[in-house]
Amino acid sequence: MHELILWVRHLRSIGAFKVSTRLLLVLLMVMGLWVATSTPTNIELPSINDKIQHLLVFFAFAMLADLAIARKPFWLWKGAPLMAYGALIEIMQFYTPDRSFEVADWGADFCGVFLYYTIKYTLCKLDAKKAQVLIK
Repeated sequence: MHELILWVRHLRSIGAFKVSTRLLLVLLMVMGLWVATSTPTNIELPSINDKIQHLLVFFAFAMLADLAIARKPFWLWKGAPLMAYGALIEIMQFYTPDRSFEVADWGADFCGVFLYYTIKYTLCKLDAKKAQVLIK
């Protein structure tokens, strides 16, 4: 686990990686706005519960944001902007025909960001404890 954390920190120090990760995040967020405000198609796609889709997408957004932005604290520089983005989508859907505003969708967005943060925080704490045991 420690090697993975060091590898991620190294990746963050590479300028091209930071720029490409930020561009990918912005591109995916723009595409998300487009999909969220476009008229739904009648194409049959594999169906996953809508709330699980929100959770998974915002988990991925949180991970990308964390890779692209090394600033701390997480909730100020990554979590709050992602939650504002989720709120923006829901507000835009209120004014979009064939779409609707759902607080539960925004809650699922929060759960995705929170789940990522919780997993990352837990892994970092476990790694720090393991490193202390090895030092002693």
